[in-house]
Amino acid sequence: MAVTAGVLALAGGTLTAASPASAASASGSSIINVTNDGFTILLPDSRGGRFAAAENVTAFHGFSGFKNIVIQSQGFDLEGTIRGTITTHDYKALYNVYNLPYSAGFSIWGARFKADASRSVLKKTFEESNTISVAIDIKFKVSAANLRGVSTLRIGFETLRLQVDGTTKDFTVVNGDSGGAKDQNNNDIPVDFEEF
Repeated sequence: MAVTAGVLALAGGTLTAASPASAASASGSSIINVTNDGFTILLPDSRGGRFAAAENVTAFHGFSGFKNIVIQSQGFDLEGTIRGTITTHDYKALYNVYNLPYSAGFSIWGARFKADASRSVLKKTFEESNTISVAIDIKFKVSAANLRGVSTLRIGFETLRLQVDGTTKDFTVVNGDSGGAKDQNNNDIPVDFEEF
């Protein structure tokens, strides 16, 4: 089921967005249809544009959209909720390899990955990783000033994609520092997330 939003209420200069997933009962939740943008390699080799891959581990990052919103009015803050479940590999296992707090942004993980000359522990973690279902219940807010000229907004989180010996696994980093929004031209739009 695609998660889309529409304006439900207008109160005090704020547009409130909701989605079919927000109507899920407490006993069950909707699957969030995650869409991925193109992925960018984290560690290009400086020798002729080839990719470096210690222990045959190559890492990429990309934006995974959780909610698409059509902006039909300007001049109002936009608030909404993303509720449902996603299936992903557990990013926390990757963060444990480099002893990072789960709240750290994906770019911190990327810096540690680049400094890891061996990557043997990362490769073992990758091989042992299985998919998990992650329950999402996140409130967000985008200010009116950041919505000028925006007709479509995608809200989501960064995904780390690892490739090892021909196998690819995606690890969506669902934390405030890795969340964001993109407009119809793929430009970054600032978004505030309620504490996780």
